[in-house]
Amino acid sequence: MKKTHKKLIKLLEKTINPEGDIHFLEIAVKHSKTHEKERPVRQVRVALTFQEGDTLDPYYDGTDLFVLMGENNIQFTLEKEWTDGHPTIEGSPIEFAFGWVAELAEPFYVSPEALAAAETNNHPRYCNNPQGNSHQEESEK
Repeated sequence: MKKTHKKLIKLLEKTINPEGDIHFLEIAVKHSKTHEKERPVRQVRVALTFQEGDTLDPYYDGTDLFVLMGENNIQFTLEKEWTDGHPTIEGSPIEFAFGWVAELAEPFYVSPEALAAAETNNHPRYCNNPQGNSHQEESEK
């Protein structure tokens, strides 16, 4: 996994999951056409669910947010476009998370739970992929 992806996960954990009851299912990043002060903005798509002990809610919520990614820092941007209102996806079964996240870009993070749900429900992404399915163990770039 790239260092910037690790930093992004830390930022999401710190801001979205301070109490530890959120479980990230999948995360993808795509360059956006929007620029803020000549710095490229990246769109981040996050699928998450709630966790109580070892039990995950079988439904996920998903949202798109925007970040500025520099070599040394990552920060949220364009907050007025994504902080107000409801999530983009609300209460959809976990097995559909991959399809929704992948509409933006190939996920760089897929949790074991999301992978298991996709495999159990024969998601096409995981049925005939001889190269492996998990994106968690990508090498640093």
